Amino acid sequence: MNKATVVFSILLTMIIWSCTVTAQDTAGKTDLYNSGTGKQLLIDKAFFEKFENVEIRMHQPQKTGQKILQREHPWESATLNWFTVLEDPGVVDKQAKYRMWYECYDIDGWPTPNDTSFCYAESCDGITWTKPELGLFEYQGSKNNNIIFRQIGDGPAKSRVHGANVFLDPVAEPEARYKAVSQGMWRGKSKPHAVAGMFSADGLKWTRYPKPICDIFADSQYSGFWDSQRGQYVLYGRSFTRGRAIGRSVSADPKHFQPLKTVLHADDRDPPNSDLYNPAAVKYATADNVYFMFPSLFQHDADTLDIRLAVSRDGINWSWPQQDLPFIPLGKEGEFDSKTLYMGQGILEVGDETWLYYSGSPLTHGGSDLDDLVKCKQPRAFSRVVLKRDRFVSADAGPQGGWFVTHPLTFHGDTLILNAKVHEGGSIRVALLDENNKSLPGRSLEDCLPITGDHLTVPVKWKTGRDVALRAGIPTRMKVELKNAGLFTFQFTTGDVAK
Repeated sequence: MNKATVVFSILLTMIIWSCTVTAQDTAGKTDLYNSGTGKQLLIDKAFFEKFENVEIRMHQPQKTGQKILQREHPWESATLNWFTVLEDPGVVDKQAKYRMWYECYDIDGWPTPNDTSFCYAESCDGITWTKPELGLFEYQGSKNNNIIFRQIGDGPAKSRVHGANVFLDPVAEPEARYKAVSQGMWRGKSKPHAVAGMFSADGLKWTRYPKPICDIFADSQYSGFWDSQRGQYVLYGRSFTRGRAIGRSVSADPKHFQPLKTVLHADDRDPPNSDLYNPAAVKYATADNVYFMFPSLFQHDADTLDIRLAVSRDGINWSWPQQDLPFIPLGKEGEFDSKTLYMGQGILEVGDETWLYYSGSPLTHGGSDLDDLVKCKQPRAFSRVVLKRDRFVSADAGPQGGWFVTHPLTFHGDTLILNAKVHEGGSIRVALLDENNKSLPGRSLEDCLPITGDHLTVPVKWKTGRDVALRAGIPTRMKVELKNAGLFTFQFTTGDVAK
């Protein structure tokens, strides 16, 4: 093969590779920009083709200060730990709407492989939680408790769970409707701790898979769910890059995952000597192409952990809306959540609000000896934080004003609905642009009636009306002008109310 042929071959390979990458990138973008009638969250600048004086801003939820769950029984006498909250029609109590699975430790078992109780609580309103007497496990001579089990599995697979995340599996057979991922132990292995899985028909009677679902070292809480966007199960958990990091794996089989690949880690923009703890990762249920992760940032020098927010469009590539700002900050000295915070798994949509749950403690990460836990006057408790619906992140402009133009969007419907907050003296206006970036007749910024006030759902109107149906199915850009305002979501739909 002569030199010219070699050069030609290399160039051809590069062209093919470039086209392949471009096709893959375009496929992902096409999926994102084909908005249909789906709700679109402005969690990053992915929709922006051009912009000026617009920033992405994270919104911290409001702490309620409520201690919705605390230790109170002998089997909880050391501390509470990892937990999951989800909405599900009542299985045990037909009045219950919300369910919780949590771990706790007792003084008598500490610290042995039999020190952890996997427990259950339920609620009608997500605020007041009860611990029903399940009659499933005998503890100190009585089954009058809410313990599901202390150890689970057969033979070498029998052990406690640690860091369990429960999720509903919409594609499973009824006997495996509930799934959970956690740390487990296998006797006889040189490295006994690995990621375990289990399944259940009702969330109370569980069966552990006999082998690890991911044969890697496991610690802290894991995140698992069925990703309807990808048609696969997704597992997030601990990996190691610059200290503790968050890794990810996907599988069509919930019993078998390849080792996790790091997708998020601390970097030079974080405080020195810090890394990431539990992932608390979810696919956001009410919008396409949105994934959230709520890892705790472990600052080793202070020995504290607060909760951060990372966002993604595909579950693989993650970014921080505001990397220097905690999503849930530490409480003031003396408050129950002043030193270590961990996000619970699960997001609840309640009316016009989004509720999340976290656990907080006034003890540092290193202050977890039994004496510290027992003597603590404010032991670890679970609490609730509140956002207005979908208001995790917004595209913001200040009093000087700003704007952005989207990539071409393909939509369906006749009305454009916004979730927006406009401050005093501000406004939002929207124009629809054609293939040549020209404003459509009657749908220009000048024709748009300015939006003011605070609205979870507000239709965009122009002087001649609000109908946008003539552009349905035709690639169309939006130009959004913001002044002293924040835009959280947009949605093309039929009628007045966003779905």
